[in-house]
Amino acid sequence: MTTKSVFTKPFTQQEPIPPAAIARAVEVMQSGRLHRYNLAEGDTNEASQLEREYAEWQGVDYCVACTSGGYAIQLALRACGVEPGDKVLANAYTLAPVPGAIHNVGATPVLVDIDSHYHIDMQDLEAKATETDARFLLLSHMRGHIADMDQLTKICARLDLCLIEDCAHTMGAKWRGIKSGNFGKAAAFSTQTYKHMNSGEGGFLTTNDPVVAARAVVSSGSY
Repeated sequence: MTTKSVFTKPFTQQEPIPPAAIARAVEVMQSGRLHRYNLAEGDTNEASQLEREYAEWQGVDYCVACTSGGYAIQLALRACGVEPGDKVLANAYTLAPVPGAIHNVGATPVLVDIDSHYHIDMQDLEAKATETDARFLLLSHMRGHIADMDQLTKICARLDLCLIEDCAHTMGAKWRGIKSGNFGKAAAFSTQTYKHMNSGEGGFLTTNDPVVAARAVVSSGSY
């Protein structure tokens, strides 16, 4: 006999901020250091410390903290070389910040169908990439559903597609033991209220590419 899971908590109610986190936030506010600039030699700042810790947890070399997950996507597109007029492949099933980020860098989204499991449709991906000569794929792992990344990365390699991952819904989720966000040239994460990490608004760009990281830092003014 199977048991049925029943959700009794409202989906719109977030988890409370732990007392230790509240105390730490108050400590930072009392210090007056609410940005990453103008530090004495040897000092550190909260943003840089967060970036180092998140990069280590994610298993990547670089992390840049951002004001939102949507901006992290936009920053990733710019840092990976997307230019005005370029075509960027993206899931048809996604949220507004994804095509919005593509439009904000002056590029054109090319929407790709999904399959019955909410994954990007591999056949349509190949067809749309071939038809449009697109060089970039912005892949959203929607609602925690990670596609067959073995097959997808092979397609990207064969068609010379630069893969950028939108991991707003899959922070910490893995495909064959590898965390989402570690398959492409760069990845974007969200820490908006309803995400895995709640900062109200916020996000991260992660990458192992030093050039992408440097471009992201310069573009975001985080130097």
